[in-house]
Amino acid sequence: GDLVVPAGFLYPELNTAARAAGVKMILSLGGWGNCAGFPGATSTPANRARFIGQLVDFCRVNAYDGVDIDWEFVSNDEQKAGFTLFVEALAAAFKAQTPPLLLAMAAPSNNYYGRWIDFERLVDDFDYIGFMTYDYHGAWSDHAGHNAPLYASSGDTCGSVDATFLYARSRQVPAAKILVGVPFFGRSFDCGALGLPFTTSEGWSYTDVMALPSSEWSRTWDGEARVPYLRRNDGTRLISFDDMSSVGLKCQYVKDKQAAGVIIWEIGEDYRSGAAELLEVIGRSFGAD
Repeated sequence: GDLVVPAGFLYPELNTAARAAGVKMILSLGGWGNCAGFPGATSTPANRARFIGQLVDFCRVNAYDGVDIDWEFVSNDEQKAGFTLFVEALAAAFKAQTPPLLLAMAAPSNNYYGRWIDFERLVDDFDYIGFMTYDYHGAWSDHAGHNAPLYASSGDTCGSVDATFLYARSRQVPAAKILVGVPFFGRSFDCGALGLPFTTSEGWSYTDVMALPSSEWSRTWDGEARVPYLRRNDGTRLISFDDMSSVGLKCQYVKDKQAAGVIIWEIGEDYRSGAAELLEVIGRSFGAD
């Protein structure tokens, strides 16, 4: 139940600049590989109270506007109970501040882990819920597929952005609180086509994907999934990723569905030729300068 802040984490100049520009800064807790403390921190009233008090103090002292809970993943009934009580108490403490602090969470993309989140009970406690609409295929899959398809390809039941959005709405999350995940990365598979079995899968940044020589790789656009992929000309590998076209379509989807916006994993992985190419597409899509 103690907040652990890594050395070098605080960056007060960034917080000051953000506030001067009217931008909100929130603290993200956890993340993949950094969630081992959540079950204990949320397991008892004393631990929850101590942890929440430290979070409120941290935001006040360090000029943060709220917290994002990124517990990957709540995965049993005991954890579900602790998470529910933690979120309710945290939301109450945040709403009691002047001004109120924001509360968000990073949510799983389907019911595999989503069954352990009581969205229906907690939805009013969150300002935003960011669904991690990527990693639909990867090393954990039994076949190669798109990392983040906007719509599912025929015959592929592993999910899509649209399927996750419909799942969120079915769990009573209003569109105005839904943030859609946009990946600045892709996944490689050592096979010759989508749908085939593979041996290894690796993550690739958008920058590294775009640096691959066109003499060795060919781009294909999947009009059904609304995303591209690269295939090595010798048939030994393919890479599913998002480019400027597919990111633009995802932003349009967010606007069409009147969702709240997007979350990105991760900023910086799209830097190419002196520009943050994917981030600039997102900015233009939502009317940013």
